[in-house]
Formats: sequence, C-alpha cells, structure tokens
Amino acid sequence: MLRLVLGALRRRGAQSLAGFALATLFVAVAAAGPLFDAAAADRTTAADLAGTTAADRLLSVRRPVGTGADPAAALDGFARAAAALMPPPHGPVTLGLTQTLVARADGIGKLVPLAYRDGACARMRIDGACPAAVGEAVVSRAAAGVLHVKPGDRLELRAQQAGSAPPLTVTVIGLYERTDPSGEWWSDPAFPSGRIAAGEETVDPVFVPVGAFTGVLAAPTAVYTTETPRTLLEDGLDATGYALKSAGFAYTGPPDELLTRVAGDRAAIRRGVLAGWVQALVLCALALGIVGRYTAQDRRPDYALLKLRGTTRLRTARLTVWQQLLPMLAALPFGLALGGAAARLAAGAAVPARALPPAGIAAAVAVAAGLALLVLADLPLLRTPVAELLRRSRATGKRGAAVFDVVLLAGAAVALIQLRSSPTSTGLGVIAPVLLTLAAATVLARLVTALAGWTGRAALRAGRVRLTLAALHYHRRPGTDRIFALVTVAVALLGLAGSDLLAGRTARAEQTELELGAERVLTVRAANQTALLHAVHLADPQGQDAMAVARDDASSPPVLAVDAARLTAVTHGAGALSPAIAATLTPSRRPDLAAIDGTALTVAARNDSGGPLRLVVQLTNQTTGVNGSVVLGPFPPGERTATAPVTGCRDAPGPAPGGSGRERGCRIAGLTLVGPGDRDGKPEAPPPTASLSVLSARQTGPSALVLDAAALGDPARWRAALSGPGIVVAPARGVLTLAVPDADTRPDSQAYVVDGALPIPAVLAGEPPRDWASAEPSAGPFGAPVQPLRIVARAAVLPVLGRAGLIVDLDAFHRAVPAPGNPGTLQVWLSAGVSAARAAALIDRLAAAGVEVTGSETAAQHRARLAERGSALADRFRLATAVAGLLLAAVAVAAAGSVERRVRAAETRALRVQGVR
Repeated sequence: MLRLVLGALRRRGAQSLAGFALATLFVAVAAAGPLFDAAAADRTTAADLAGTTAADRLLSVRRPVGTGADPAAALDGFARAAAALMPPPHGPVTLGLTQTLVARADGIGKLVPLAYRDGACARMRIDGACPAAVGEAVVSRAAAGVLHVKPGDRLELRAQQAGSAPPLTVTVIGLYERTDPSGEWWSDPAFPSGRIAAGEETVDPVFVPVGAFTGVLAAPTAVYTTETPRTLLEDGLDATGYALKSAGFAYTGPPDELLTRVAGDRAAIRRGVLAGWVQALVLCALALGIVGRYTAQDRRPDYALLKLRGTTRLRTARLTVWQQLLPMLAALPFGLALGGAAARLAAGAAVPARALPPAGIAAAVAVAAGLALLVLADLPLLRTPVAELLRRSRATGKRGAAVFDVVLLAGAAVALIQLRSSPTSTGLGVIAPVLLTLAAATVLARLVTALAGWTGRAALRAGRVRLTLAALHYHRRPGTDRIFALVTVAVALLGLAGSDLLAGRTARAEQTELELGAERVLTVRAANQTALLHAVHLADPQGQDAMAVARDDASSPPVLAVDAARLTAVTHGAGALSPAIAATLTPSRRPDLAAIDGTALTVAARNDSGGPLRLVVQLTNQTTGVNGSVVLGPFPPGERTATAPVTGCRDAPGPAPGGSGRERGCRIAGLTLVGPGDRDGKPEAPPPTASLSVLSARQTGPSALVLDAAALGDPARWRAALSGPGIVVAPARGVLTLAVPDADTRPDSQAYVVDGALPIPAVLAGEPPRDWASAEPSAGPFGAPVQPLRIVARAAVLPVLGRAGLIVDLDAFHRAVPAPGNPGTLQVWLSAGVSAARAAALIDRLAAAGVEVTGSETAAQHRARLAERGSALADRFRLATAVAGLLLAAVAVAAAGSVERRVRAAETRALRVQGVR
C-alpha cells in the first residue's frame, strides 16, 4: 500500500508539493501561537522592569529581630523564615540589619540609621578602611558634613527615646561614596538616602559590622532584599503578602502601577495572539478545505478505477487516509521549525522552554485537523457511482454552498454583536474580523460570479470570443468563488494588520511626546530641588538647552514643578504649553530680604511672657538648598538681645536660581518660637500664651541690617501656618509679634516669610479634585504643607502628567515652601536642539555642580521601549499571521491551478486548432 500511495503522490507532484506547503504553514501557525505568547510575555515583562526604577523591581522583607550575643545567627534564622514564605528568588539575596539612632549636631538631634548589609564595602568608594571590628564605622561624605565628623573622630549615638538605653560610641574610620547609587543594592527602601529638611533630619546610613548589633543595638530590624520573582510579578503579591504579614513580616514590593502594567501587557499579548492565531487557523482550515475539494475532484478517475477493479470501500478509505497523512506527517517537523523561527523573529526574544509542550500539542492538533479536513473532502467520492466519477462535468453543490453561506453570515452577525458589546471578549469576537471579511468576500464572490455570467452572455451576443470564453469559464468553474473569497480575506486581513501596525507607531510617537516631555530626559540625584535648580542654571546659563524638573506622582492631583522661564524653550509636541501660559507661572515677586552671609546673627526682641523663650531663625542656602537654623536665646522677660553663630551661609558662589542676582548666602525662610529647653533632642514647644516681639536682626558683615522695621512690620511679608493650628503672627508698627494662643492643641509655632506670590500660580489639566468644590484650590506636593493655588489656565493635556495634574514653577513653589520633606523625582529636560556632544558637556557641568546623572532616556529610546509593550508586540504577531494567511491563499491558488493544468492545456490546444491566437 505504501508504494501505491507514494506512486500516487509522485504522479501528482505539483499537488503534493502544494499540499505539503499548506500543511507546513498550518503546523507553523499552530505552533507559533504558544511560542510567541511565551516569548513576547517574557520580553514585555523585561521591558516593563527595565523601564522602572531599581527600587520598584525589589522585594524588601523586614521584621524586628532579637540579635542577642550572635547577630549573624539571628540574621540567618530570619532569612530562612522569610525565604520559606516566598517563591525562589530571581536573583541574589542581600541581608541586612538597621536601627535608627540620634546624634546631636548644631544643637539639634539628627536621625542616624546605623546599618549592616551584605557586600557593603564592595559597593562603596571608601576614603579610609572598611569597618571590620565592633566600634568601627564608615560615614558618607554628606552625612559627615551634617554631623561634623571626619576619619578618626568619635560619633556618639543615642536611642530615639532618651534614657531608654546607654549611648553608643563608634569611631569613624572612613568616608564613603556610592559606586552605583541608582543600582538595586542602594535602592532598598529600608536603607534610604539622607534627607535634609525642616523638622527631623535624617542622614545617610552609617555602616558598621554585623557584630555591632548587640547591647544598645540588640533589637534592630532585619531586612531580606531580592529582585521580585517573575511569578509574583505575573500572579500578584496578594497570597505571598498575606503569608508574610501573617508571620509578622512587613514588606515593600513593586508598586501597583508596575504590577498593573505587567498584567495589562500580558493580557494585551494574550488577546492579540489569540485573535491573530485563531484568524490564521481559520484561514488555514479554509485553504485546506478548498485545496482538498480541488484535489479530490482531480482524483475522481482514480476512485472510478479502484471501484472498477473491485477494491472495497474500506481499502479505498485507507488509501485515502494514507495519501493525505504522509504529507501532513512530513510537514510536522518543518512546520515546528518554521513556527519557532517565526515566533522568535516576531517576538524579538528567545522562546522559553515552557512553551515547547503547548506548541507541540497545538501542532499535533493542527495535523489531526488538517488530515480530517482533507479526508472529509474525499469521503463523498467513496459513495459516488462510477458513471458519475467518470463525467467531466459535475454538479456544483449549490445546496451545500447555500447552507455554508447562511451559517457564515449568521456567525458573522453574532461575532459582530459580541464584538460591539464586549471588545475584549474571547468568544466569537476574537475571530470577528475574519468572519466579517469572509462573509463580505463571499457575498462579493457571488456577485462577481453572477457578473461574469452576465458578461459572458453579453460578449457572446457581441461576438467577442475571448471575453466570452474567459467570463463563462470563470462563471462555470466550480470553487472559483471560494478561491476569490479566500484571497480577498487574506488581503483584507493583511491590510488591517498593516494599518494597525502603522497606527500603533503613530500613537507611540504621540505618547512619547506626552510621557517624556522633552527630546531627552536625564534622571538625576541632587541634594534637593534648590540645588538642582542652581546647578542647571550654572550648566546652562542661557536657558535654551536644559530645564530643572521635579515630579510628585503621588500627590493628588499629580504635580510637575518646572523652571517655567525655560519651559517653552525645552518642551515640544503633545502637552507643550504656549509661551503666554508659561509666562503666567512666573509672576513678579516682592524684593527679597537681605541675604545672610555673615558669621553671626544678633536679634533684639521683647519677651512679654512670664518665662524665657528662644527664637529659631530658619535659613535656606540659596545655592545648595540646605536648610539650616540659628537658635537664639533664651530671651528672659523684657527687652533683650541675643547673638548666635551662623554656619553654612558663606562660600556659596554662583548665581541664585530665579535670576535674582544674589551670588551667595542664605535667605530667611521663617522665624520659629520655641521653649527654653530641648526634649528628645528637639527644641520644646513654647508654652500657651507665650509672646515674643522681634525688634530687629543684624549680622556681621557688609550688610549688617537684615530685618529692619519696614520688613518686620509689613503684613504682606509674614504669614502663619496655612493649615492646622498656628501661632498668631502680628506684624505692625515696625515690630513682628509671635504669640501662642491659649489652647490645648500644639500649634505650628513658625512665622513664614512670604517671598513669592501667594496663592501659587498653577496650570490644571483634567477635573479639579472634589475638595476644591467647597474650598479654595490647594495642594501639598513633595511632602510639604498644603499651599493655596491660583489656577491661571486650563489645559487638555500636560507634559508627563497627561490629562490630570498640575504644573507649577519650581522657584515660586520653593519660596512658598522652603523646606519640602520629599524632593520627588528629580530630572533635567534637554531641548531637541542639543546634540550628543553638547549633552555630554552639559552632563559634565552638572556633575561639577554636584548633580549626579543616574539615568538618561531619549525620545527614540522611549519609542523603542513602548514598542516592547504588549499591544505593540501583539500587532507584530497579527501582521506575521496575516502574511502567513496571504501565503496560504497563494498556495491554495497554486494548488487549484495545478489541478486544472491538464484540462486547461487540452482546452488551449483545441482552441489553437480552431484558429484562436
């Protein structure tokens, strides 16, 4: 039987080759679906992780532990307990211990995180030695400046609750700098960078050996840090988080935004792959059915000969099955290889091993389905009489075609309804495009066939022989309408996939302009927002190439603080504000108070209380942004004068932000009334009914008078707290009086200097928050107290923020809030005209000004990253399957042509004999 089957295949070599090609494409499409889905899912997850910060990629688990006399053993036990509740780690695990203590500097307590972490010294540049013995420590250069220590000095640390434990003294043996500040090791939220702000000031971690965590450090927090396992990114943190919390652990994992993005990209890939895959498989099935019908009609004489020779129906059926099975089995390995290569090429990533079993199953099902379709096309011939098999003209099967058309139209209608009601459905809506185009193509094919018959009859009456023969041949040729419909559907789906791909590119370009904001965005690390603003002014004094930006996406609404004077020069595209609107963000402001640039400050005040009071002058360095304070007093009752040294306000060269022309010094941010003593390292609150009137303030140096009667008595210059209880701030007749009300609540005892415009000008996109309906517009971004806003313009979209958010001027915001608690995300935006060489030079100047560039992204890179999102990869797969559908249609046309080649050759010879050219 095998020789008989092989001989039949050789006899019809062209048809056999076409069937093999069709089967190979069918298997390739079937295998490519699962392979592409897995490869694209891994690629888009990797792209989502690469597009976020190192901190967002981490899973940090922590719990207080009792270290006793063996901290290392306690840390190992903690690590085993944490690892038992989580999936296997995706990368290395870093263990650590931390405990926050207090050190006094400048008369004020500073929070000092004492820390141990695996491999700490390998990730630092240490000027000195790595701590190895108990009692040794390394301090960052920034923290050393705040704590006023250097190598060889002793640092005394106390518990946050005074008297709860004896002090701990360590010797500073080195100063460190971070080697990879934006990397994962330094991004652990349990070991944050220092923040120098009003109120509590936290410095960088002070690193010690693990053995130091005994005695006063016997109850630290143990930390287990690793890159978030992919299974948790895919399945979410709910189950693992519940298990950790039930065991007493706290954890910080990827933000919900990242998890939602990963899930959304995977869902988009799944929907796109399913749609393109099913549509291509439907086309494959149609092509196989059409080719099966054509080849079956060509084998009618063979079936007639078998019946004349007395071959049983069972044996004939076996011959039929084997004749179709051999090409399908031969196509299986080629189809698998082709599908794997196509999936890898379309996804742009290696195919993971977990996708091979489902791909093999899909290929096997495709072989079985293709075999069934081809055999079903031959089965009617087993029941056809010999006389009917030997006829050259045969019935067209109009009843079966009509039933097929009715079923197809009904299915297309149902798919259209489901698609309109639920665009993301996975039912018939998945194959709605192919069903709708197939239904339309079938109706069009019927019309074209009828038109061909009418044209042939009209041409015959007109004596146009060639047109008559061509039209009537098309009209009477069985299956022509199916070929027409198949080719139409293949071309339509290819056009649809191509247009979706081009539309996606256009959308990604617009999305890049909106999300990035500028042609190139540098993510930077700076001491604070003021230092960044000053550094950008030094690096680009002309104001045409770079702009300082601070983002707070957690604020409600989200806030983007920009150097508004440079906004129109740097931004472009979607969301860019007009020059007129940008100008409204920088209104004129009142003249500044005299800068503090001396070494001492003297304040004359009158204490109208029954006990002594102190006055704290809050200062902000105009170039470094560092917030400091000068504590004066105590002032006993009556009129007194107090003097205190001033540090941190000299040797600050360079123009101040905002273009004010000041070259150095600090500005006064406010005056705070405090009690005569300290509590827990902080000045105590003033007693109720306390009152202090400031008469004048002078400094050593050329500009001796800092606060004169005009400044102290100006009601527009001073304000109390805008939210919550505050002291009474009463500027009048050349004197500023600070009075504490007689109340049980503890008020904000600071009088704030009004340097800029209040309310702060802002541009709003989207609907205003609900609480603005009953109150004036306000916001408290960057951890600052809530500030009043004045909406100067409304915009449909804003750079980076999109359709919801606020834009304010960075310098205007800082003059209203001199000490925000959180710098936010700091960036430097570069304009489109900045070349690579100019950008490199600007980055060097930023580094010289103390700003470290931790990341950079251009518009082209952002578009490339968006091209790795789930919807973009799904569009590529749909285009690949559409190309496969076009190849299927081409093979089907070739198979149909090969079947009729002998008949057409005989007809052509007969026409030539009769004289037709």
